[in-house]
Amino acid sequence: MATIVISFGVPADGFRALYEKGHTIHIPPAGVRFTREEMLKLLPDADAVLACTAFPREFVAAGKKLKLIVCYGAGYDSIDVSAATEYGIPVVNIPDTVTAATAELAITHMMSLARRIRELDTLVRTMDPGELFVMGRRMGTLLQGATLGIVGMGRIGGKVADFGRLMGMRVLYTARTPKPERDCLGDLHVDLETLMKESDFISLHCPHTPETHGMISRDMIALMKPSAFLINTARGPVLDENALIDALREKRIAGAALDVYTGEPRVNPAFFELRNVQLTPHSGSNTLATRNQMAEAASEQMLAVFERMPLKNLLNPEVLR
Repeated sequence: MATIVISFGVPADGFRALYEKGHTIHIPPAGVRFTREEMLKLLPDADAVLACTAFPREFVAAGKKLKLIVCYGAGYDSIDVSAATEYGIPVVNIPDTVTAATAELAITHMMSLARRIRELDTLVRTMDPGELFVMGRRMGTLLQGATLGIVGMGRIGGKVADFGRLMGMRVLYTARTPKPERDCLGDLHVDLETLMKESDFISLHCPHTPETHGMISRDMIALMKPSAFLINTARGPVLDENALIDALREKRIAGAALDVYTGEPRVNPAFFELRNVQLTPHSGSNTLATRNQMAEAASEQMLAVFERMPLKNLLNPEVLR
């Protein structure tokens, strides 16, 4: 039987298939992560690991028996894939499981920004009703007829684009190459500069890679309309946070919503002083149903490698050559 290490205490119902096969699972209590020392102690005997937290080179090197590293989600920038490749260890992710939940959060942020939900909720609790319940004040933005810009038209970006079209929005998108399946729906492939200039809502859904690092730069933010909103549920480092803070502080754009941050879990405290930004703590996949689906998908990948079956979403296929 195999030994499996799960680096964080995630919802565990989805690991039922592993338990039923008699495999040994090391998982910390709910909401707790294994320390570096605990990981280094457990990894030498592990056959597979579910990396819910950062998985650097020293962890890869400690996994003398590792047959598989599963990324707990879609983004794998916190896993040293190149080190795993050197050691001949396959790395997979489970992107399908997080698509719906992350898209829903991006959509929620977009709608909340458009209708000023955060601001209005505060005012209902604190402001004199006679001053608040007055027509024509604190008006929101209508999605219908607005332009939605999707930066990174993958699984999640496609879901958000579908919602935008359902609401009567014009959809622009950037991607390395045009997507015929999106073009036939009426979505328009454009360069990043055009998207930043023309969009009323810009939603980021690209992975964090050397190519995308800082791509939403000060110059790109300067192209945005004064009435435009920016939403980031992708990865913090694809965005120049200091440039965004300056634009929000000077009200050169209407607002922003962030679920991910550079240097998280630390959040730049400058954001806390701004009323035109709403913040969530990397919650894209944080629903119980999604977490259990993620555990099930990770279990399927582990069982596949133990039973010598093909892997899905292999990030370093060269290890199989």
